Amino acid sequence: MFGSDNQAPAHPRVLDAMLAANEGRCGSYGDDPWTVQALDLLYGVFETRELDAYFVGTGGAANGLALSALCPPWAAIMAHPHAHVLEDEGNGPEFFTSGSRLVGLGSTGLLVQPEDVEAAAARHSSDFVHGLQPRAVTLTNLSETGQTYSPDHLRAVSAVCKKQGWALHVDGARFANAVVGTGASAAELSWRAGVDALSFGLTKNGAVAAEILIIFGTARTQAAAYLRKRAGQLFSKHRYLSAQAVAMLEGDLWLELAVHANQMACDLGARFERAGASLAVPVMGNEVFVRLDTSKVSALQAAGVSFYPWATLGEDVYRFVASWQTTTESVDIVASALA
Repeated sequence: MFGSDNQAPAHPRVLDAMLAANEGRCGSYGDDPWTVQALDLLYGVFETRELDAYFVGTGGAANGLALSALCPPWAAIMAHPHAHVLEDEGNGPEFFTSGSRLVGLGSTGLLVQPEDVEAAAARHSSDFVHGLQPRAVTLTNLSETGQTYSPDHLRAVSAVCKKQGWALHVDGARFANAVVGTGASAAELSWRAGVDALSFGLTKNGAVAAEILIIFGTARTQAAAYLRKRAGQLFSKHRYLSAQAVAMLEGDLWLELAVHANQMACDLGARFERAGASLAVPVMGNEVFVRLDTSKVSALQAAGVSFYPWATLGEDVYRFVASWQTTTESVDIVASALA
């Protein structure tokens, strides 16, 4: 019920779009009208044509390809110590980059701070051939604890990166929830804040399997197209990826679904607090991290509510994730179990 937004089904409009794309014949590998339409929609969403977009099937592929395009194999990528790319992608980024090392920043907070990046730059000299050579920083928005990076925060981190000649990547598996949670635009949370590459996630928000690697401005490189092909992520029947993107972006469905998921999470967080359970962190998107004693955990499990322990925030902290399909009835079930 609240285990993950990955557990929710695809939105009907996405399935309808895929069925519509299933009629007749068309070009392959992105040479199709759905890809053209999806690109036009992306230009509108991000308010620029100065971007390259690469449609792939998984978030892990989007992240790996982004980092391989930004960072050479002999260099390193700096991340929050609990970043998804560092802890939960099975060394995938190292595989995609052919050896770029992922290193945790010395960050003790919920978000990477500019001073964390400055400290990393001070630790790793570009003149020392034997040492680690950072060339990119990756952030997650929403973060692994459901927190949002604001445009100002991103801009401050980017400024440090640019001073060092490093690239900045954002893992946006829940980018829609971050956009809604901050009230900023997609452009303000990406290239306008100095982000070089974004893994724009649609799957958790209602697609079947559709993620988009977007590289902005001067960070664009011809290598990204070849890297996608080499990685087996250039789909021959590309229209089925693009059709999902069209369905999600057309009419701002992607934002509408994120608004609902975020609201359900806020409602759930309020119910927990009313029941005497304290939130471990503020609810900023579609995830709720709450402290629960064993009796409440048992009651929720007995009611059939799914959720996960989240030890990085404490042994008594659990994560609940709302999705586009979450209903007020589901939130009521949690409240009843707590009562």
